[in-house]
Parts: sequence; C-alpha cells; structure tokens
Amino acid sequence: MSTWLEPRARTAPSLSFPRLLGRFTLAGLFAGLLAAAWLLLVTEPTIRSALVVEEARQATGASRGHEELFSRTTQLVGGVLGTVLTGVVLAVVFATVYGTVRHRLPGRTDLARATLLAAIGFGIVGLLPAIIIPANPPGVGSPHTVSTRTAIYGAVLLCGVVITMLTAALVSLLRDRGVGTAPTALAATVLAVALAGLVMILMPDSPDPVPADFPASVVRNFRLASLGQLLVLWAGMGVAGGWLLDRSAQRAD
Repeated sequence: MSTWLEPRARTAPSLSFPRLLGRFTLAGLFAGLLAAAWLLLVTEPTIRSALVVEEARQATGASRGHEELFSRTTQLVGGVLGTVLTGVVLAVVFATVYGTVRHRLPGRTDLARATLLAAIGFGIVGLLPAIIIPANPPGVGSPHTVSTRTAIYGAVLLCGVVITMLTAALVSLLRDRGVGTAPTALAATVLAVALAGLVMILMPDSPDPVPADFPASVVRNFRLASLGQLLVLWAGMGVAGGWLLDRSAQRAD
C-alpha cells in the first residue's frame, strides 16, 4: 500500500518547470495587481474609518497617539507596491509546490488543479489565521504584543500545514482501498473541519482585545476587507496560473 508521500502514476502530462514558473509568475503579477486594486478600493476605506475613530479617541484621551514615521500617502504607495511584490514572490513558491504535487491533485485540467491548490493555500495562510487571530485595524492592538501575535500566527500556520498533510494521508489511504470519490471527499472534509476546530479550541485568544469604545462595525469591516484581499490574491494566482498553463498546452497540441 502506498503512502501519501509516494508518487502515484502520473495522470497529468509532463510540464517543464521553467514553463510552469513563467506562467505562474505572470499569474502572480496579475493577482498582485488585483489584490492592490482591492486594497485601494475596499481595504483602504476601512483603514481610514479606523483612523478617524482613533483620532477621536485620542482627542478624548481614551488612547495615546504616536507620531507616524511616514505619511498616509507614502504608506499607501508602499502597501500597493508590497502587495504586487507579494504576488510575484508567492508565485515562485506556488509554482514550486504545484510542480511537486501536480500529478497528485485531482482534476483533468491545470485550471482545476491550480485552483484547488490555491484554495488549500488560502485556507492555511488566510482563512484559519483569520478565524483564530484576526487582523486588527489601526487603533486596536499594542506594539508590546507583536511577538505574542507573531508566535500565535506561526503556530496556526504550522497547524494548517499539519492538517493538510493528515487530510492528504487520509485521502491516499481511502483511494488505495478503493473508496469512491464522494465518500473520500466527505471523510477528508470532516477530518479537516474537526482538526481545525480542535486548533481553534486549543489556541490562545488574541492578546489584543478590541477596546469597548471602538466601533465593532469598523473592526468587522476591516477584517473582512483584509480577508477578501487575501482571497483575491490566492484566487487570482490559481485561476490565472491554471488558465495560462491550459492555454499553453492547447497551443502546444
């Protein structure tokens, strides 16, 4: 009986890594631009709302202000450039992982396989951390808790990777025993959800509670906008990269 680490018979046609890397780099640039547009149109308004609340709290003495090293415009430009660069860097990592596990992913096309891998990546890097230790807008959180938040975030990412590995092992085991696609998918989903729930129970709460006088709607909108930005980045990566690979394969035929 094979394990999930052992290669299966390749059902997908071979694909050179330089070609794969080139397509995903373009996809990463495209995804980064989409995420940057989301930052400007959706995330930035929520940040400005949070800044208005923070300025009002400072005026009433409810919080202590601090001098900004860079202007808001400079921060915004840096955020846009950083988001685009993140898309390109992420594309290199994504292409490497995809090239390694491509033959093991279900789906008849690279679009389906790459989209599935992007969904898994979003679940590990975006969704699970957002549930356990969600992002906070300006005015919420203390610089003294950065190390604690970073440690929790890293632990959540590690747990996400372990959950993925265990789920993949279960899928491989069920396939080797001839279990059908629907029962296998159901069992994998139940296992992943159960393990994610266990992580949510065992992980410590965020060290930065939301102040009672900070509008909950502002916090909620910022967290949803931040999560949406990650979703756009990962979805753009998977869909665009898979589409480019399929298009390239069609031209080669």
